[in-house]
Amino acid sequence: MLDISTFEFKCSCCDEIHVGIPSLGSKAPNYYFSIPEEEIEERVFLTSDTCVIDDEHFFIRGCLELPLIGRDDFFSFGAWVSLSEENFEKFESLFDNQQRNHTKPMYGWFSSWVWPFYEGSENIRSRIHLRNSGIRPLIELERTEHPLSRAQTEGISTEQVIEMYEHYVHGKKKA
Repeated sequence: MLDISTFEFKCSCCDEIHVGIPSLGSKAPNYYFSIPEEEIEERVFLTSDTCVIDDEHFFIRGCLELPLIGRDDFFSFGAWVSLSEENFEKFESLFDNQQRNHTKPMYGWFSSWVWPFYEGSENIRSRIHLRNSGIRPLIELERTEHPLSRAQTEGISTEQVIEMYEHYVHGKKKA
């Protein structure tokens, strides 16, 4: 496997050389952003790994890993997946367990926008694979013709990673 530090690029926004594959992500599931700001404190419990809305909508944060074309590396996007209450409770019960990858995958629905690069990505059926040692779960999207699902199977270019970085970090519009 290649050393990820061999991935470097010159950002067209800040003119700096960035070394290593960037990780990006969403701070909360999509549903969170539809709640009026004045209601968030009352209706939402949000941590860096879990979110519960109105005591009836349950989400966990995981890693959507997209292979990089022509490399042995992947790009990781921190994304959210909705779970049933039963699976959410199972996840919480295993949260501090260092050996949890033996757990059967859980099913859920992808609950993040990878916008504007993969529009309409919400509600792609997903399998959530727990990993050991406190590593966030791996999100495996159901194989469909959706461009994000195809990207997880076929990979993305380093140019796409750079474009996403410049968009998410600097607000640069997609070309």
